[in-house]
Amino acid sequence: MVEQIYGVDGFFCGPPEKGYSQLVFMSTTAGSLWNLQAIQSMCQIEQDKIRSHVHFRDLCQRTEANECCPSWSLGNYIAVLYNRSSCLEITQGDISHTLALLRACAPDYHKGILTPSCIGPETMRQKHSQCAKVPEKCTRFNAIYQLLHFLVDRDFLSPQTIEYQVPSLKYSLLFLPTRKGASMMGIYLDNLESWDLFDNYTSITGMDLGLKQKLFQHYLLLDTKYPVLAILAIFLSVSFYLRSVFITLMVLLTVVSSLMISYFLYKVAFRFTYFPFVNLTAVIILSSICANHTFVFFDLWNLSKSQNPSAGLSQRVSQTMHHFAYLMLASCFTTGAAFYASYISNIIAIRCFAVYMGTSVLVNLVFMMTWLPSSAVLYERYIATTCVYKPEDYWKNTGHKRVALSLHYVLRGLQKTLCETSKLLFEKLLPCGVIKFRYIWICWFAALAIGGAYISCSNPKLKLPTLESSSVQVFRLSHPFERYDSEYCHQFMFERLERGEGQRMPVTIIWGILPVDNGDHFNPKSNGTLVADATFTIQSPDAQKWLFEFCQKVKNQTFYYLDTEQKSTVCFMEEFVRWMDSRQCSQRDNSFSLCCNQFSFPYGSEVFLHCIKMMLLEQGREGAETYDLGLRFDGEGNLAALVLQFQTVYHYSFNYSKAKHFYEEINLWVTEEMKTAPVGLQNGWFTSKLELYNLQHSLSTETMVVMGLSIAISFVVLLLTTWNVLLSVFSVTAIAGTVLVTVGLLVLLEWQLNAVESLFISAAVGLSVDFTVNYCISYHLCPHSDRLSRVAFSLKQMSCATAMAASALFSAGVIMLPATVLAYRKLGIFIMMIKCISCGFASFFFQSLCCFFGPEKNCGQILWPCAHTIKDYSDDSEPNGTYACGGNEKQNRLRKVQESNTANEQYELQPLSRKLSDSFDNSTSTSKLSNRPSVLSEDMQAEDNRCPRIGTHPPLERERQNLQENLGDDQAVLCQCPALQTSSPYKHSSSGAEIHRERLCRDCQCRKYSPKAWDSSGLDYIQPAGVNEEGQLNKSQCSTDTAQQQSDYTSDNSHLPAADIYKIHRCLCSLGSSFDMLNISSETSISDFEQGLKLAESASSCPDVLELSDSYSQTERGYLNGKRDTLRLDLRETVFDISPAASQQNSSSWKNRFGLGSEGPVVLPNSQPDMPDVWIKRSSAQSSGYNS
Repeated sequence: MVEQIYGVDGFFCGPPEKGYSQLVFMSTTAGSLWNLQAIQSMCQIEQDKIRSHVHFRDLCQRTEANECCPSWSLGNYIAVLYNRSSCLEITQGDISHTLALLRACAPDYHKGILTPSCIGPETMRQKHSQCAKVPEKCTRFNAIYQLLHFLVDRDFLSPQTIEYQVPSLKYSLLFLPTRKGASMMGIYLDNLESWDLFDNYTSITGMDLGLKQKLFQHYLLLDTKYPVLAILAIFLSVSFYLRSVFITLMVLLTVVSSLMISYFLYKVAFRFTYFPFVNLTAVIILSSICANHTFVFFDLWNLSKSQNPSAGLSQRVSQTMHHFAYLMLASCFTTGAAFYASYISNIIAIRCFAVYMGTSVLVNLVFMMTWLPSSAVLYERYIATTCVYKPEDYWKNTGHKRVALSLHYVLRGLQKTLCETSKLLFEKLLPCGVIKFRYIWICWFAALAIGGAYISCSNPKLKLPTLESSSVQVFRLSHPFERYDSEYCHQFMFERLERGEGQRMPVTIIWGILPVDNGDHFNPKSNGTLVADATFTIQSPDAQKWLFEFCQKVKNQTFYYLDTEQKSTVCFMEEFVRWMDSRQCSQRDNSFSLCCNQFSFPYGSEVFLHCIKMMLLEQGREGAETYDLGLRFDGEGNLAALVLQFQTVYHYSFNYSKAKHFYEEINLWVTEEMKTAPVGLQNGWFTSKLELYNLQHSLSTETMVVMGLSIAISFVVLLLTTWNVLLSVFSVTAIAGTVLVTVGLLVLLEWQLNAVESLFISAAVGLSVDFTVNYCISYHLCPHSDRLSRVAFSLKQMSCATAMAASALFSAGVIMLPATVLAYRKLGIFIMMIKCISCGFASFFFQSLCCFFGPEKNCGQILWPCAHTIKDYSDDSEPNGTYACGGNEKQNRLRKVQESNTANEQYELQPLSRKLSDSFDNSTSTSKLSNRPSVLSEDMQAEDNRCPRIGTHPPLERERQNLQENLGDDQAVLCQCPALQTSSPYKHSSSGAEIHRERLCRDCQCRKYSPKAWDSSGLDYIQPAGVNEEGQLNKSQCSTDTAQQQSDYTSDNSHLPAADIYKIHRCLCSLGSSFDMLNISSETSISDFEQGLKLAESASSCPDVLELSDSYSQTERGYLNGKRDTLRLDLRETVFDISPAASQQNSSSWKNRFGLGSEGPVVLPNSQPDMPDVWIKRSSAQSSGYNS
């Protein structure tokens, strides 16, 4: 109904109120709204978008004529002032006159003189003395006050802009005659949700319809499709990578089961009643963790399968779990501990998420250790073997079958292309790129981490929230609801005054109630109960004196502000003493017989309580304005608490630094005063408008503390799982760098540190662990001892799975970007950033650190005194069983070389040589890090004029003698030639004697291929290497013996099937793993080889015929230059692999027959036809169940 008030204000249905729906208008051209076109545009948009809706008439407030009330808009106020029928009929003159009127009244309004109490007839204004200074034209109507207070922004006609000729009106507010709430949902979804809320002059940029939480719930359900699609993308990536729907479903069941069991433990075991919305993000996070572990498991599974095809399922599971179980324990314990570290936060949502997410990770550990291997066994036993082969003619019968066959060929070609690309990228380019450019990677990522730390912790840092928890951001910042809460609510004076902006900060000191929260700390809806202070009393004379003096102490403080309008209660004792002294004692009136001036201060306990109650009752009977003295009584009339309040000179501010200064100053003063108080008043404490400060303080301090604690706990857990200090330090350094860079990017994205953002940052450490731990454990379990080989091994073994997991999470994050709910959108951004940055730091920064300072052998390993089993690297271990670290390795090698009176040059070649051509494969690529030429292996020792035999073992010597007897004396003599002891392939000088010896040894090599030299029980098949270099040895010299050898092999093995012959062939020369996506352990560093058996030190130095790859068919022998050098390189080919059980017997018997023990030579051909090749020996050491 229309409220009949003074003047023309009766046109509206009362004054505008906070409870009405509000729309904020802004100029489309970024100009001023104070013009005729803009004002009429606002009226037109209201008519089109609001009043035209079918439900508006049902929702609007009505006048006495049963018509919808007009809106409180700028145009309607001007129309009322100048008697226009509607805002569309106002003129430019009306606008000019209104501006002049506002300009005259604005100074009094901003001074605080023009108030609602001054509005009305003369009789009303005379009651307030300050209203006499206000011109009558400003107080005649409510319109002037309401325009300045509600509808125009605070900068319009402010003291700073009032002198402007044409003041700028940036924002204007329109109050709709409809109440806020769920009833406005239909109008919003139909007319206000679209983005066409503008015309040529104005646009609606903000609104407050009371729908924020209701709309949040609406979009929360509507946007659920985005996280569902993100999870679907993750498992589609798993299915694509593994090419198995069954395994993908098993992994999905693992995630679901882990979450359900964790929820059971969360509710039943931990007894948490509050389950916040942010806990649902655990679905995506746990899916990403499971995907990464699944990729790693099946890479190891397929690797074991390809390296040992004849092994059974139990052996394959054992080999795979040897590595995978170790990785899972390290990864899950570290990740879970990092999540649990967030429990120290005071924010309830973060604490609940920490418990639920950490529990989910640990439960998932159990499933991944049991469920996943079982699923793999079921797949291999029952599903992979059920494929039925159809001949090609079957697929050519009908058209749709031919289409299916064509599609199959296309997909198979695509798969082959992807496999080859992945091999090139993850087995060649990435390891070489990391190792060759490790200096650049360390500097680059270290600079990123330092920059992220500076941005995160120094300047500009994360923005603290400027809104209280009731207005927390739930939509993107451009949403009209969020723009109103974060921006426009500060632009209008009524909102600023209601929120306390610009007002004095009060201080409230409380006695009688203890500051104790006895509610449920894991449930924000549990407020607890008041806890009374049993020692509280103000009746004692000491307490009365202290309270009387306390008033004067407060007034003497610099932060005290004397408010003339609002009396302070801090001096209630002075008021009571003044009241007692003003009363004359009288025997006729009982009320004046006890509470009168005959008693001196301090008063007795009974007199004080009786008279203080009487003073309160007397003031209430007189009808005076209620004056709160601060005394609080319980239901029985006993004094229960004392609440004293006063104003300070500080103003309410959203700035954290100002609020912190206010809190610290007041808290320090109150604490010192309570120390001097009597016993009954020592438990006093203070409070103020500190809700926002409390949130800001928790977020600003706890976020970094939680992050630091998570990193520290991750280091401890990694150290307890790896027992290696260096690897733990490098891993934590990479994790910390990932978190700092991520937080720095969030700062640059202008994220505001609210509860959700704080939760993401707290979880950053847990999400950064996986990839780094993958490489850390792979490096730790590498069978090689030198750091470069270990880096190459771990990159080849884990880089493909790591990159695939990062890609899956990146795609999931991209899918969530279009969501309207801010939590979904920010989760997508955060996942994209954290996983990509984590992959980069793990693959490049961590591995580059290992290239420089990574542990070699058992360096950095914590060895227990009772430990008897130490990982053995037999290449250069000392006799006493101790192992050298770092630089000591080179000293040991130099010492050994000096003992043999030969010079030693250790030279580092390209760590990952690859097959480049038929003439130059893997032998001696020159390192760009040094100008020294490549030299020979330290196991190859030679002199200028003879073939020494130093330190030959007796069994090897006997085998050599037997071989000489079988081959003949001439061949035995020739086999002692120095052909195998080659010099550096880059030295061109050679003498005639050396060439002669070279030819003699080639003749030896051809002649010893006679069938008499071989025992059919030992070696079944040997393919001799042809020699075709012109000018040294004619190919025809060996052709007869070669053909004879092949015919003998064919006749001896004619009874074997083709498959067995292929197995024998594979036993003699393994070309590495055939796994499509990962080829590991196929490169070996020469520095890992044992020095015990030297090929050049026995008659067995003459190489047996090796079956090499096609590119090795044209091998050449080198020359002797009398210099012993060291060759350090990695091999692409694995020769004489002895790990398969089926081939171990044949290979070992063949080696033992010719004095090779467990090792065999490898020929590395030179790129120049007139230069020598390199002969090296191959170590048979194995580790972790994989061939090295």
